[in-house]
Amino acid sequence: MFVAHIARRRKNCITMSSHLINLKDVFREYFPNKYHVEEKSETQDFTTLGTPVKEEMLGTEVFLPVRLRCGKDELATPCATMRVTGQKTIVRTAISERCGTVKEQFSVGDYEFSVNGVFISSDRTFPDKDILKLKTFFESTEPVYLHNALSNLFLDSSCRVCITAVDFPEVQGKTIRHRPFSFTCESDFVNTLIISN
Repeated sequence: MFVAHIARRRKNCITMSSHLINLKDVFREYFPNKYHVEEKSETQDFTTLGTPVKEEMLGTEVFLPVRLRCGKDELATPCATMRVTGQKTIVRTAISERCGTVKEQFSVGDYEFSVNGVFISSDRTFPDKDILKLKTFFESTEPVYLHNALSNLFLDSSCRVCITAVDFPEVQGKTIRHRPFSFTCESDFVNTLIISN
């Protein structure tokens, strides 16, 4: 359960109330038959290369939160899942009178990270600030950094990525405060070239 604390202003006073959101139902609504959400996490507290595997956000335990950073701005997406894919470039050489080919690794390509999630507004309004921030990161020419316990295993210490695509799928007849999103990014390794005479 994700608990959103909502402040309401009435005349000269502010009252606080809590609104419960069942993340299992939210993900089932926007990404049907794609994800399985456990009722209770049994993961111990540990980190992967300095990034925690789980955090507490707004009073709720979140497993593998995704954070993007660009310049001084940061976008935390507690309600997200990540898929990692990678490919190699292989040179295949056929040899006469033999079955199959001889494979020679030429290079390892970029790792691709596909993130699906839901922006949830804490004050029951449209989550336009999070959407604009993701749009700004996508359009930015500045480096973007991805922080996640899983992605850290595939990136170098800089955690630089390049956002290659964003998607905000259509939503019909749903609540205005939930907005599903997805984005794809690739590892962005920085190499130093030395020119010798």
